[in-house]
Amino acid sequence: MKKKTKIVYKEDNGETIYSMSALYGRTPEEQEEYEKKLKNRIDVTRKERGAMIKAAFTVYGPLLLMVVGSFALAALIMYLLLK
Repeated sequence: MKKKTKIVYKEDNGETIYSMSALYGRTPEEQEEYEKKLKNRIDVTRKERGAMIKAAFTVYGPLLLMVVGSFALAALIMYLLLK
């Protein structure tokens, strides 16, 4: 019969292979940078956020419509050619 190998347990000396001090998967340095970004963040009101969204749609709306329209035109042409 095979000899059963004896399990040798090492004494826990408190040393870790990977730092478990990071929050949310961040290293301590990344956590400090994240906290600095949170401090420097600009809080906007609901009206200001609405104004920013409206301005973005005003600027990029026509471009978005041109892209969607060009895909629709290409699909229509392909449909007519393959019909």
